[in-house]
Amino acid sequence: MTQLRWMVPGLMTLIVAACSKSKSDNNSNSRMTLMTQAIWRYDTSGIDITGDGKIDLPDTIAQPCYKDNTYQFKTDSTVIVDEGATKCNSADLQTATYDWSISNGNPAIFKSDADPILEGGLTVQILNGSQLQLYKDTSVLGVSLRYILSLKH
Repeated sequence: MTQLRWMVPGLMTLIVAACSKSKSDNNSNSRMTLMTQAIWRYDTSGIDITGDGKIDLPDTIAQPCYKDNTYQFKTDSTVIVDEGATKCNSADLQTATYDWSISNGNPAIFKSDADPILEGGLTVQILNGSQLQLYKDTSVLGVSLRYILSLKH
């Protein structure tokens, strides 16, 4: 479970790739609009044990100082992460800016320069006007699992 602790704060600093005029351009524009229309906030996170895309085991180690962070995705492919009312480390800046991108693939993949773990990307499970749900397949103590992070407006 210790490996999952790093995922919550960094999961949301994500990346948008350049695209050409094509059918996939509509998807990219739509995704960009959905990502940048409002500030995202933590909703829930945990492990999908059954593989049905739903959290079966809620993340009980995600600290409150991560849960109050906000993520404001900008159309210039930057994201402003605000630490919220509580900081995990008082020396941390209140806000930090990172790069983000989303692939044109299906499923779409988000990436970020905020954390080395995120360089490989996170898969988008849901992206709509009120919810952004991402997942990362990983292994803990030799057991494969899917970690889900859900943000909301």
